[in-house]
Amino acid sequence: MHRQYSMAKKLPAAALSLCLVLGLIVSIIIGNQTSNLADAAIADKTQSVLRQLDEQIRTPLFNNDRISVQVALSRAVDDAAIFSASLYDVENKLITQSRQAEEAPANVELFRREIELQDTIIGSVIIELDSQPIYSQHRMILISWVLLWILFTAASTYVCHLFADQLARRLRILSNRLPGGGDKIIDELAALEAKIQPLLSNSGQADQDSNNGYYYSVVRACIKNRQRLNNQLNRESRERLFDSIDYCTARTLELYGGHRVEGADGSICFYVRSTQNSKQQLLVCLMAVYSLQQLLERLSIKLGVDLEINWTMCGSNLSTLPLFSFDEGLAALKQQCTELGDQLQEGLIGLHSTEYDIEALSSIARFLVFDDNCFVLQGFPEGRQTLLEKQILHLANVCL
Repeated sequence: MHRQYSMAKKLPAAALSLCLVLGLIVSIIIGNQTSNLADAAIADKTQSVLRQLDEQIRTPLFNNDRISVQVALSRAVDDAAIFSASLYDVENKLITQSRQAEEAPANVELFRREIELQDTIIGSVIIELDSQPIYSQHRMILISWVLLWILFTAASTYVCHLFADQLARRLRILSNRLPGGGDKIIDELAALEAKIQPLLSNSGQADQDSNNGYYYSVVRACIKNRQRLNNQLNRESRERLFDSIDYCTARTLELYGGHRVEGADGSICFYVRSTQNSKQQLLVCLMAVYSLQQLLERLSIKLGVDLEINWTMCGSNLSTLPLFSFDEGLAALKQQCTELGDQLQEGLIGLHSTEYDIEALSSIARFLVFDDNCFVLQGFPEGRQTLLEKQILHLANVCL
């Protein structure tokens, strides 16, 4: 499922989801705490008002001083939260009352306290409390947090979107410069892993399978007009040309994971290896050869020098140990490339393969049959050719 969405969408979605989960949890905690604080504030307020009224009313009530009682009740309702204060006798009949207005608020709460004198109940006082302002005051804490959380979530998601979009774009650029094809993968990181995988070898697996060796694809580029170049160019021009060829070769092999080996008779040799023979490994090697061929053609145009080069590629499984056997196998592949190159005209890329016929190879590139188990590269599919052009342009910008 991770292959179905771009990182430019997955990372912001993950950041948004995390903010939503954390915001919901913190909102529930803050909501409960503010509700408890509001309940405690209401309880403290009512107890304080009732206690004061008890102290102020007890003596006047005993002395039947209704004026003093009324004054005490009026002072109580001066508090905006106290809607009314009422005094009742022992038979629960209203003696006197003080109210803020005729119509009571929608949700008032009643609180009662018995008035005692010498352990005898002489009446009771009841207050009606409008609790909504107290709850609203504490609810503002939750509202402030929610607003702050929304702003933080929006800012975090937007910043994450900008970062993820830039990261996805850079991964796509890097992935497009690497060889390889296959199914289109929307996830940029997964696509990059799929492109890099053939270029890497697992070191632990390599240690376990060292006796089995690797599959080596050896490439030989023969400069057929090397002698003529020696006669046409002075020493400085020759050195400049060959230094440029060496640099172009090094940068191309760096991109495709190839390794330079010793050549001879005006030739350049390198290999690309993998743990096993596969069409993907052949594709990587062919793309490296094609990229270097096009790069050297641009170099020859830039320097005004005619380079006549043909390219041959042969492969086989080689055991890395003992070293003598490995050197023998590598030399045999180079000799096989030399023999095939002697038959090819300049500008051609020849492939020797006993594992795949032309029909099997058609899935990675277009070939013509040259000889038994020998094929000449004609071109790549349109999508892969577009990718190659981007990689060649990158190499040209670096090398030329």
